[in-house]
Amino acid sequence: MKNRGISALIATLLISVAALGSFIGCGNTVIENNGYDATKANISVATYNGGVGYQWLEEAASRFEEKYKDATHFEEGKVGVKISVDKDKQFYTGENLSTSALTKDMYFTEGVDYYTFVNADKVADITDVVKGSLSTYGETGTIEAKLDDSFKSFLTAKDNKYYMLPFYDAFYGFVYDVDLFEEEGFYYDKDGDFLALRDESQREDFEANKANGPDGEHGTYDDGLPATYKQFLDLLDQIAAKSCIPFCYSGSYNDYVNKACRAFIADYEGYDGFKLNYTFDGKANLVKEIKADGSVVTEEVKITPENGYELQRQAGKYYALKMQEEIFGTAKYVGGSWNGYDYTVAQSEYIKSKYASTRYAMLVEGVWWENEANPTFAELEIIKGEKKESRRFGFMPMPKLKAELAGPQTMFSANSSFAFINKNCQNMELAKEFMRFLHTDAEMSKFNAKTSISRSLKYEVKNEDKATATHFGKTLIDMRKQANVVYPYSSVKMVIDHPEVFSQTAWYFNSSIDGNSFKNPFDSFKNRQSDAKQYFNGLYAYQKLMWSNLKLGK
Repeated sequence: MKNRGISALIATLLISVAALGSFIGCGNTVIENNGYDATKANISVATYNGGVGYQWLEEAASRFEEKYKDATHFEEGKVGVKISVDKDKQFYTGENLSTSALTKDMYFTEGVDYYTFVNADKVADITDVVKGSLSTYGETGTIEAKLDDSFKSFLTAKDNKYYMLPFYDAFYGFVYDVDLFEEEGFYYDKDGDFLALRDESQREDFEANKANGPDGEHGTYDDGLPATYKQFLDLLDQIAAKSCIPFCYSGSYNDYVNKACRAFIADYEGYDGFKLNYTFDGKANLVKEIKADGSVVTEEVKITPENGYELQRQAGKYYALKMQEEIFGTAKYVGGSWNGYDYTVAQSEYIKSKYASTRYAMLVEGVWWENEANPTFAELEIIKGEKKESRRFGFMPMPKLKAELAGPQTMFSANSSFAFINKNCQNMELAKEFMRFLHTDAEMSKFNAKTSISRSLKYEVKNEDKATATHFGKTLIDMRKQANVVYPYSSVKMVIDHPEVFSQTAWYFNSSIDGNSFKNPFDSFKNRQSDAKQYFNGLYAYQKLMWSNLKLGK
C-alpha cells in the first residue's frame, strides 16, 4: 500500500509536469505545445476561421519564419522564430473575445467593437508599428500612409494612438455565373441587345462587341453587364425567359439581400454623399417628394450633427428599397417560392445548379463566399471531375439609375474586422514585427489573391499574385482597384459611441410605419407589410425619433 502510494504520487507529479510542459506562459497569453519550438522565439496567432479561412495566415507565417530563420534578437538564447496559428470560427469572434481573457498573442477577427477592447485595456499600443518605417521590407512608406482617412480619425480618436489595424473588406452584392452568361446570352452588346458566345473561336469578336458596363468604359471588368437599372430588370426577365432562376439566396440569412441592396445606396450617392452618413458635415440632395411614377424631387440640405436624421431622405435609400421590393418582394425572380436555405446551402445550390434541371444565374452573397463553399467545390471535383479553379464567377457591379451616371463604383465595406496584439504578450517585439510584415504590400497582395478578398488598406495587387487568383478573385481585384470605398467610421463621437447603429445595419434598415417598428425590408416586402415608399418614409420617422438619444450617447 505504501509503495503504491509513492508510485501514485510520482505518477501524479509526472502528469502535472507533462501538463505544465503543454503550456508555455507569456504573461496572460498561452502558447499551446502544438507548434511550439523551444529553440526559437515563439508567438501564437489566432484567427477567425470564417470566409477568409486560415491558409493565408499559415503561408504568411511560413514566409516570415524563413526570413527570420537566423534571427537571435527576438529572444535571448533562441535562434529563429515560430508562429503558431490557431483557427476557430466560434471562439475567435470579436463578440466572444470582448468578454473573455485573451490567451493568444495576436488576433485577426471580425465583429469587433474597437473601443470596447481599447477601453478595457486589452490590446497593445501599436502606434510605433503603424507609424514606423517598413524599409526592412523594401518599402519607403508606413502602414499609416496606407490607411483610409476615416480609419485614421476613428482609430486615434481617443488618445492619438493606434491599437488595431483594419483587416479585410466586406462587400455584399450579386455573384454571377460567367459561363452561364456567355452560353445563354445574358451580356449586352453595343446596340443594347443580348449577346452570347456561340463558339470559343469567336471570343475576340464577342469581347469587342460587349457594351460598356456601369463604369462607362470599354475593355474593363464590367463590359456587357447591365449599365442601368432598367437594363438590370430587362436582364432578369431575359434570364427567366431562358428557364433559369435569376437569384439564389439564403432565406435564413436574408439580411444578405438587404446588405446587397445597401450597396446600391452607396453607389448611387457616391463617395461624398454616402460618407455623410458618418461625418454629418456637408450638403446633401434629399428627397422632397416622390412622384406617382416613382421618380423623386430633391432639395439641397446642409447636414450637421443636429439634423443628421435628415439623411434618411437620401434618394439612394429610396431607390435601393424600390429595387429590393421589385426584385425580391415577389417570387418572380427567386424561383417561385421563398426558401429557408442556410447560406452554405444556398452556396451549394448555386454551384451545383450547373448540373441540375434549373440553373441559378446569380447568388446574393458576400465576397468571401468562394472560401466558404470549398466543400462543395471539392465534392464536385470528385463527382464531376471539375476543379474549383475551372469555374468562372464574377461580382456584379451595381447598375446606375441612369446611363449619364456612368462611372467607377462606390463600394461600402462593413464587417468591423480588425487585427490586434494582446497587451499582455511578453514577446512584444516579435509580435509587432510580424504585424509589420503582414501589412507590407507584398503580403497584402498575396492575401488578396489567396482569399479573393481585399485588405482594407491601400496597396497594389501584383500581377504574379493576381494570376493565381480565381476568376471571381480577378474580377473583384479589378473592381476594387477602380472603386471608391466608404468605411463606416469617423471621429464623430456619436458614431464612435453607437457602433451598433452606424457600423451595422440599423441606420439603413430600422423603420417606423404606423407606429410599428421594422428592422428587415426583406421580410416587410415579402409579407406585404409595406411598400418601398412607406418603408422609406419610415426610415426618417424612426431615426428622427431616436436622434436625441443618439446625440446624448444613450
